[in-house]
Amino acid sequence: MLDCEKWFPTRGSGLQKGVAPRVADAENRIRMKFAPTLLLAALLLSGCSRPAPPASAQPPQPPAEEKRAEVPPAVAVDPAAFPGTWVMADEQGQEFEIVVFPDGQAVSTWVKGPSGVRGERGFWRTDGGRLIVFFQDGWTDVIMAQGTNFLHRGFEPGADLTGKWKNEAPARKLDSDSFAGIWQLNKEPDGEYLYVTLQSSGRAFSTISGGTEGKWEMTKEGALCTWPDGWNDLIYPSSEGYQKRSWVGTAEQNATPPDISPAVRVGSGKFSITP
Repeated sequence: MLDCEKWFPTRGSGLQKGVAPRVADAENRIRMKFAPTLLLAALLLSGCSRPAPPASAQPPQPPAEEKRAEVPPAVAVDPAAFPGTWVMADEQGQEFEIVVFPDGQAVSTWVKGPSGVRGERGFWRTDGGRLIVFFQDGWTDVIMAQGTNFLHRGFEPGADLTGKWKNEAPARKLDSDSFAGIWQLNKEPDGEYLYVTLQSSGRAFSTISGGTEGKWEMTKEGALCTWPDGWNDLIYPSSEGYQKRSWVGTAEQNATPPDISPAVRVGSGKFSITP
């Protein structure tokens, strides 16, 4: 063990009698001047190593950012651009339409809901450049612009519109107004109106026999629907509004078909719904 008394005598230690205090002070100053050098030499001779400098601590790293899917920001749309017929697809990939009327009403041609071929009825408004449609069954549909395209999202009843949606699909607006939509036709013998749903894909649905699927196409006269039982319905514009005439067979057999009645496009007039 290093003897500090030997190497670094304290003030007054080791002084001989008779030496003047001034001389002793001078010696002590000299010793203290060279004390660090002597101490280092003594440590080296005694086998002590110089302590390693403390390792520099690494600066804290910021947490890695969570990777999120890049979603194009929503683009504000002029509310005047929303009225018209919009086409989108459901969870099974089957297309349907939302017909947006200028008076705030909206009708959906989705026939899988509780109303079936009668479609869904609702009201719409805009919020932050988005079209929001509130339907009678509690569902809410949102159409928004993202980049140069449009997107449709469906929210279940009671869902937060800022949260997760139930389904999502691209949406597009038809270039011109078409016959796609829900049509109320003549009254049946049971007193109930006959309804026909026309989808832009060419599919047609009727409330006949609890629900019948056929097809339709545009002709020079109007929308021609053909049904599996051989009946045909033609919905066409006239001076008295839209009309529907029906006949059996591949062509009309005479100038006066057996059935002519008014045809009303649901949503073109005021309707009332119960949420």
